[in-house]
Amino acid sequence: MADGMSIRTGWVAEYRTADVEQSRQSVGRLVLLAGLAVLLGRANIEHAVTPFGLAYVAALMEILGSRRNWVGLLVVVGAYWQGGVGTATVMALSVVLYLTIRKMLFRKHRPDIHWVPFLAGFVDVAARLAAVGSVWTRYDVMIALAEGALVTILTVIFIQSLPMLTGRITSRDLRLDQWMSLTIFVGSVIAGLSGLEVRGVVISQVAVDWSVLMLAVVGGPMTSVTGSVVLGILSMLSGSVSLASVAVLSFAGLLSGVVKDAGRWLVSLVFVLCMGLLGASAHPTWHALFLSCIEAGVASLFCLLSTKKLRAFLAEFVPGTAEHRLSEQQRVRRIRSLLFEKVQEMGQVFDELSETFAEVGESQVVSDQQLLSDMVGAAMHSVCTSCPMLSKCWEREGVATYNALVHTIAKLEQSPGLQTPATQDLRERCVRLDSMLSVLRNNLELTDRDAKWITKLREQRSLVTAQLAGVANVIRGIASEIEQGNESSWSGEDQILDALEQMGLYVDHVHIVSLEPGKVEVEVTQPSQGSYDNSVRVIAPLLSGIVGENITVTQVFGDDDPGPCTSVFTSARIYDVETAAATVARDGRLVSGDTYASVDLDNGRFAVAVSDGMGNGERAQKESKAALELLKKLLKAGFDEQLAIKTINSTLLLRSREEMFTTLDMALVDLFSARAEFLKIGSAPSFLCRNGEVRSVAGANVPIGILQDIDVQTIHEQLQDGDLLVLMSDGVFDAPAVYDKEEWFAERIAGLSECDPQTIADTLLDAAAAINHGQIDDDMTVVVARIARHQPEWAAIKLPGVTGLRKQEKKRRGA
Repeated sequence: MADGMSIRTGWVAEYRTADVEQSRQSVGRLVLLAGLAVLLGRANIEHAVTPFGLAYVAALMEILGSRRNWVGLLVVVGAYWQGGVGTATVMALSVVLYLTIRKMLFRKHRPDIHWVPFLAGFVDVAARLAAVGSVWTRYDVMIALAEGALVTILTVIFIQSLPMLTGRITSRDLRLDQWMSLTIFVGSVIAGLSGLEVRGVVISQVAVDWSVLMLAVVGGPMTSVTGSVVLGILSMLSGSVSLASVAVLSFAGLLSGVVKDAGRWLVSLVFVLCMGLLGASAHPTWHALFLSCIEAGVASLFCLLSTKKLRAFLAEFVPGTAEHRLSEQQRVRRIRSLLFEKVQEMGQVFDELSETFAEVGESQVVSDQQLLSDMVGAAMHSVCTSCPMLSKCWEREGVATYNALVHTIAKLEQSPGLQTPATQDLRERCVRLDSMLSVLRNNLELTDRDAKWITKLREQRSLVTAQLAGVANVIRGIASEIEQGNESSWSGEDQILDALEQMGLYVDHVHIVSLEPGKVEVEVTQPSQGSYDNSVRVIAPLLSGIVGENITVTQVFGDDDPGPCTSVFTSARIYDVETAAATVARDGRLVSGDTYASVDLDNGRFAVAVSDGMGNGERAQKESKAALELLKKLLKAGFDEQLAIKTINSTLLLRSREEMFTTLDMALVDLFSARAEFLKIGSAPSFLCRNGEVRSVAGANVPIGILQDIDVQTIHEQLQDGDLLVLMSDGVFDAPAVYDKEEWFAERIAGLSECDPQTIADTLLDAAAAINHGQIDDDMTVVVARIARHQPEWAAIKLPGVTGLRKQEKKRRGA
């Protein structure tokens, strides 16, 4: 009891801690958004245009909802701080007009976010002109239109930037346009600091320098130089710096980003030196240069004092950083975990359905007993109700009467003719014997019919139960693959990244889906075009050496586009299967009733099959093709072959009242072990040729679609490099009018000097037709498959100091 109380107390404390932490984060975001509102309300361009405040109000209301009206008040406060009552009045008019028009236009539904920027721009133009008065000069109109256009553009930019600050961002993988929007937003906020100084040190310039330093520390040269150009230009528009100072800032950001790997101290030192040495040409006086160095030094101090949590948070948004890779890996793993749970729940649903179908209904004995009781009851109500002997037979001697009827029914079942007499015990007690026998014979026919339908229903229920269980197994297999992929270690992905960097190839992302032998799957994202050449020449050989088996490139996404490209690497098969077929219809018709297929099941197995439908022509082709197509889909979906064939058998039985059946001859070849599994259902023998020796592979059972319960006979064979498999339909096998057909075909196959599957198939078909004097009495099909060892396209690359991933995985499991 005490343990339970302590556990509950721990849960309550944990939940309270989580709530407090969440409340702190919410309060912190509100304070941040309020501060940004004031600064953006204060921001301006040359003290003439103030587009930032209304754009911020419009964007924030669409992201957080229309109840954030207090943001408009804070924007007005910022405008009053910057320009006094006049500027605050124009800003207040713009905000109120926007809120009023938005509420009038979108009272019953949420506005389309694509129209919000244009609405904000139109409102700003109207408010600006209204503030001027009734007489507008050309200058007033141009300024109003320019500010309206800027409001429209800034609203679009802020809509892309604010989700990061509001906690509603869905992915840490920012596009280039999102990065630029975020940088412009930061520059707009810094513009709100223009005019603020502390002992001659411009606060806005300190903020710009600190932003460039943080970009250099977390992102490197490309990020820092892009940010420095954007922030510098925005500062120049607000009147804080000159164009020459923007050039100096950009070059200082570039050099600081170059030494990113050396640490924050060197980055800060390089930045201060660049601003001091290069700034000598940009500043007119030594005092201005001194203040610029002080500003760079203060920004460097803030950069050195920045917390690790802040730097890690910013680095998550910069592609190529370790923090960004870790963030993306965590996001992918969260998605895969949720997917695993959903798929597992779906499998459990099918398991429950399977158990429900298995439990419903009585046993065969109970069902037969119930039918017998119903039959006796119907006879009693039909014959005995008006009989004067009712009370004697059923009230005083009910058990004896019941047994007498049961004995008579058993006798009628054995001899169903009209001349079959009643049993002795029934003749001695029944005074309406003829009527009773007539009713019993009629009821017996009805009961036999009901018994057959009940049996058929029970068989179908058991089949549905097996099918639902099969679906559950397939879903569990998918869930297991997802879980195995989620267990792939980050260290393995980092090891691959390090090995690629040793080879001089830099990639954006590596994701290990599976390291299971024979089912390896690794995804590598590269930053530019030409990923296929890099994948074939470098990555695939390198992965072959790291994993310990031959790896091949199966798919490349985005190789034709200028953006990132993703390559998928999987285990290369050890064996290949080359197939060919020859077929001819009966009497030279156009449509053959035989169907054949050779398909890679994408799970390490290759299927070769021949199906012979009942009869000839189009109807036979429909049956054989339907059976083979359904079989391919079930096997590709992951169904067990036994269950797949039983499902096809049930489908053919239920499709029509007419007699429909088809044979099936299939060989499943494992492309990694060359082990073959033959499934023979009413088909002709197959033949296996190895080094000139031929032996048959035969089975004995009925075709699909005749019996409810069929016996799927499987034969296992270990194949070798160079083996030939010959599958044929009944039309080919029955063509020779000889005593031992298997020996006849074995001699023909052994005498072939060709190894080409197509030549062998054509030769066997010609021989079968020639021995019958060219007469084709049935559809003929021959399928030949040749097993060959796969030749790798490249040798594995093994780097010194790089151990195999599977060895690490085994050590981790052992630990």
